[in-house]
This record gives sequence, C-alpha cells and structure tokens, in this order.
Amino acid sequence: MIAGRQEACAHNNALWCDAILKSAGAKTAFHAGFWCARDKTLPLYPNIVTLSPKPGADFFAALTDLPEGAGVKDSFDSLDLGPSGFQKLFSGTWLFRPPVSSKRAPVSSDWHKVATSESLRKWLVGWNSNESLHAVFPPRLLERKAIDFAAIVKDGTVKAGAVFNTGPKLDGKDVLGISNVFCRKTWLYSALHDLLEPFPNRPLCTYENDASVLPVYRQHGFEPCGQLSVWLKQ
Repeated sequence: MIAGRQEACAHNNALWCDAILKSAGAKTAFHAGFWCARDKTLPLYPNIVTLSPKPGADFFAALTDLPEGAGVKDSFDSLDLGPSGFQKLFSGTWLFRPPVSSKRAPVSSDWHKVATSESLRKWLVGWNSNESLHAVFPPRLLERKAIDFAAIVKDGTVKAGAVFNTGPKLDGKDVLGISNVFCRKTWLYSALHDLLEPFPNRPLCTYENDASVLPVYRQHGFEPCGQLSVWLKQ
C-alpha cells in the first residue's frame, strides 16, 4: 500500500531504475524499505533507492556490498551516509501533479512514441551528446509495456523528449513518472506542455535538482511533495 505522494514518487523512480539495471544484467530486488541492484553499476543510475525514511537493518547491510562508484538515492533526504563511506552529490525536490481531468486528451501530431531502434537512436542524440551514455537505454527497453520513450517531432526533427514509466497505484490510479526530459532550456515550458498533453487524467511525478526550473513545473500544476538526496560510494 502506497501511503502518500512522496512514497509514490520514490516507488515510481525505483521501478524505473529496476527496469534500467535489469536491462544491463543486474540482479535486482525490492526489500522492506528499499530497492537494490547488485553486480552491476551504470552511469546516472543508483544501485539503491529507499522506499521509506527508515529502510531498516537490511539496507545498511546492502550498503557494504556496493562497489565503489555505486549510487544511493535517499528518497526522503533522511539519512547520513557519510560514515558509511558515501559522499552526497546533490539534493532535489519531488514533484507531483494530481489529475487535472477525468478524460484522456487526444495525442498531438507532434507527440510520438519511440517504437524502433532507429527512432530511439535519434531520441538519444537529442537527449545527450555524450554517446558513451547511450548504451544506458538499449532498444530492448522499448518492449516494456510500462515504459514509453516520447519525442516531440517538428519538421522531422526531435525537438524535445522524455521517458514515461507507470506505477505504482495511488488512490486507485496508476502514477506516471516523467524523467530524462530534454529540450532547449528556453523551451522548457512549451516542451513540458507538449510532452504532458496526452495525460491530463493521470497523476504525474518527477524530481528536479535545479531550483531555477521549479517555477516552470509549478506552472504546469506540479506541487513539491518532499526532498531527496543522491549519494556516491567513495
């Protein structure tokens, strides 16, 4: 049972990380109070995501098994992992938008679901110019029903994009997480509008560690619902 918005955000993010690490060959599992991936690390993605403010003794045992360079997402910004050999990289804000309509909006002709390896390649070019990171999103992720890579395409060019992943349920509705948003920084408001347009009937969640763009999310109906922090094992 998901108790509230921050817990839903944490669980949604853990489900997304689980899909990414599994696709890379990691052994993953959900435990009491946290999710963990073993035997594999990936750039940009943690090996542990906490699901409660006090994840319990098994969590601290799992910390000791993590290799150097592994990350931990403290979803409630409630832990001091410094004594365990971790350095805090950044803090962020969870954001949640409740449904704004009971009906699903029609999909704009500019909104495209990435469905092929070639369209994913174009999406990746828009997402990040560092080609060494593109392997984090292998084409087999396109086969997962709970994940959608979305692109805003105008005049044949990918102008913006994001990833959506589904789960868990909150108040009887499937939460939809949005991550890896990319666009020209000056176009963030328009990009978010276009990316989110098909989902007025879904509760949405994400997080942001750049305080300067939080007002843009607020303009789209997102509300802060808690803090998180990310730690790296030294």
